[in-house]
Amino acid sequence: MKMNVEKLKEKITSKGMKFTHQRLVIYRSLCDSQDHPTADMVYNQITEENPSISKGTVYKTLESFVNAGILQKFRDDLGLMRFDPVMDTHSHLYCNESSNIRDYKNPDLEQLLNNFFKENQIEGFEVEEVSLVIKGKTK
Repeated sequence: MKMNVEKLKEKITSKGMKFTHQRLVIYRSLCDSQDHPTADMVYNQITEENPSISKGTVYKTLESFVNAGILQKFRDDLGLMRFDPVMDTHSHLYCNESSNIRDYKNPDLEQLLNNFFKENQIEGFEVEEVSLVIKGKTK
């Protein structure tokens, strides 16, 4: 995902947070990754060039981004918490062999799922968003 620094700065400051070098580095790492990294993966990716950013800072920053609606987080099949900077509706492709996760956007599928749940209400539950995890293996 291509990252625009000015848009990120606006996004962060509009949520009442300071725009810092650490936040920029951490968010850039997420945007550069294609596999929805864990906090440890983000830390390992940035630590060589940014040794002053602690693992605790990475964890706190990711959580503050999630709470501010800047990132999504989800648990993978291995129980690891993954982070995704793509906030619009999309699904994920999960490789059973490598555990890699990548985004999958298909407007027709999204419309089909949304229409299905509009027509087939679930008693006692309001569907707010539908996304799939499609499992298989990378060819």
